[in-house]
Amino acid sequence: MNSLILSGQLSRCTARVGITRALSTSAVQNLGRQRPGRRSEHPFDVENMEKFNFDDQTTIGHELFGNIREVRSYLRKAKYEIPKLSEHAKPFVPPTSSQILRFKTQNYMGEPHPVESKCVLNVKVDLLGLNDQERHKLLVLSGPRYNPETGELTLSSEKFPYVKQNKKYLSDLLDKLVAEAKDSSDTFADIPLDTRHVKSKKKLEFPAEWARPKKSTSTSS
Repeated sequence: MNSLILSGQLSRCTARVGITRALSTSAVQNLGRQRPGRRSEHPFDVENMEKFNFDDQTTIGHELFGNIREVRSYLRKAKYEIPKLSEHAKPFVPPTSSQILRFKTQNYMGEPHPVESKCVLNVKVDLLGLNDQERHKLLVLSGPRYNPETGELTLSSEKFPYVKQNKKYLSDLLDKLVAEAKDSSDTFADIPLDTRHVKSKKKLEFPAEWARPKKSTSTSS
């Protein structure tokens, strides 16, 4: 009895699956493949393309011509447009005695680069107007950022996405260092200045007695 019930249920499920498959629809593209005569032709189909008669350049040839046109456009700009920039030229004005900060940035033409946001500040410590006590404290706080051979303090920053933000950050950081150096509550007088980060390489001179003697040119009579 149970086997008859199970067989009846299986037959009903099979019938339902058959009905579902019969009612299912196919995509329009599949119908078109089954009936190629009734498919709507597209103007860009491969069958509708004209036969190549080797009367035109290949894809690589067109790319080469595109590069040539780009180079020629820059050459025309260099010949006709760049000389016009001399009309907007301004005379060089050297920095004044109060302009002691020097900023360095990098710019890559034609492509974005993560180094473009970096800014480097250089300043001569002697131009900051500090006495010996304040100067010593500033150098101790600066650490390896001070170069005793050139007397310059170097600060760099790339923590912000724009170069102007990094430039403003370095300017404010230098102001804080100078303000801290002028604070006489702790002068750091008991801390010596560490200059081990600057390793001067000793240049050895080649001994003259090791030099190869020059060959004497004798002229035959």
